[in-house]
Amino acid sequence: MAGTPDDDVCTVSLAWHIAEGNYGDVDLNGLNVGMLISTEEGVMFGPETEWDVVLLVDETADDDQHEAIEDIYFGRAGGIWAPVADTHVRSADVATVPISFSRDGAAFSVEIGDVLEMAASGAVGFNEEVGTISPHPLTKSHEVRTGKSTTATVSYDDQFTWDVSGNNAYLGDFELASS
Repeated sequence: MAGTPDDDVCTVSLAWHIAEGNYGDVDLNGLNVGMLISTEEGVMFGPETEWDVVLLVDETADDDQHEAIEDIYFGRAGGIWAPVADTHVRSADVATVPISFSRDGAAFSVEIGDVLEMAASGAVGFNEEVGTISPHPLTKSHEVRTGKSTTATVSYDDQFTWDVSGNNAYLGDFELASS
């Protein structure tokens, strides 16, 4: 995760289902969010690495929810995304799209309009348990479970087009908080 990416380019597809959450008095329960990240070179979290980002907001979000999601994921709300946005984001775009998300234990699948299709499941280690990685910089607990994708395709524009099916995946219960 912290090593030099293939061809010195890092492409990342992220998706969240907000099981329970709010931003101030804005209810975010049940919404889905996706994010695409592309770098031109370098290790993703290297201090000099700049990201181009597309935030994919669930079409079911109303205007207040849409604004709240942008504030959270672009770091304006503070929390773990604030230093990421301040340090890495070079350009950002937002798209409103239909998002379907399903999860069964350590397996999940996500479809985001005609932009993204992902499916992955936990990678079981020698002890018959899904492996973990720690520290992970984008989670409050600093831990995620390891997985393997069966499908991981993106087609947004020329910069955000890739197929990394069959590669590593990370999954888990994320807790985002501004304090």
